[in-house]
Amino acid sequence: MARKEGIDVVISYDPLTLGFIGVLVKLFSGAKLVVEVNGHIRDAKDLSLAGGKVGFLRRKLFNLVGSLSLHMADCVKILNRRQYEEWQTILSRKKVVMFHDYVPTSQFVLSERDDCYLYCLGYPFYRKGVDILLEAFAIIQQEFPDIRLVIMGHCREPELSRWKARARGIANVEFHKPVPYDEVADYLGTCTVLAVPSRSEGMGRVFIEAMASGKPCVGTRVGGIPNVIADGRSGFLVNPEDPQDLADKLRILLADKSLRQRMGKVGRHIAETTLSDRQYVLNFQKMMDILLDDSSPCRGICFNGFAQVDSRPDR
Repeated sequence: MARKEGIDVVISYDPLTLGFIGVLVKLFSGAKLVVEVNGHIRDAKDLSLAGGKVGFLRRKLFNLVGSLSLHMADCVKILNRRQYEEWQTILSRKKVVMFHDYVPTSQFVLSERDDCYLYCLGYPFYRKGVDILLEAFAIIQQEFPDIRLVIMGHCREPELSRWKARARGIANVEFHKPVPYDEVADYLGTCTVLAVPSRSEGMGRVFIEAMASGKPCVGTRVGGIPNVIADGRSGFLVNPEDPQDLADKLRILLADKSLRQRMGKVGRHIAETTLSDRQYVLNFQKMMDILLDDSSPCRGICFNGFAQVDSRPDR
């Protein structure tokens, strides 16, 4: 079908391997190219925070391939303004759109069930700030002896044993094996609060999933998290690398069930509107309109899907 009718648009999920392939397809087919930036790859930042070995040559390779893909793109999709700043010399001359990645929000059910545990979902653990969360939980654990901390992610041995050793001496900390995606909703629907104090985050889809489940969230002021969590309304934003700030915000939430319920309703409303799967489709259509409008002089961020956040739940 593609050979017969031709290719109009190529969309690459990242500016690295897929971005390079997208550039080749564009050159051979004449199609327009959209490159998505879903993490912080400048100087291989996310890779280094994931524990990967990042030497001088690897950083240069990330920057070279990323620059080539973005330079050849006809439109670039980003998740947060920091990504724009990282590549501003290129993106200021491009059509750029900023909106959330697809999350099947309609598949998550509003839940008021509370099984008394803080939930941290994601990997790599260091990039997700699990060590900061352990410190914060140690500060408040005696005040809330019935609360557990459940940490889940694709962490394998021997790394997992090192994290368990780090948690030794802190009561009620549990490391759970990852589960299939359809079971994640069960954990989100029964947790008390989602807490993921990331050091780096393009967007944080787990926050949207938790909000769709009616749960308050606590995340850091990094990357795209402030675009997702409405601070003081659907949850709290905390300073990165600050276990005391995290402990203070968790203490507020654990001590006030009515506050958790109000924030959960606000989060659910945002997940059903601005960050919904339906809104993603509308934003995607907007991106295609901007891409295919050759008469548009717009350069830089032409569309910001996060600017329409309405945190007022329907009454």
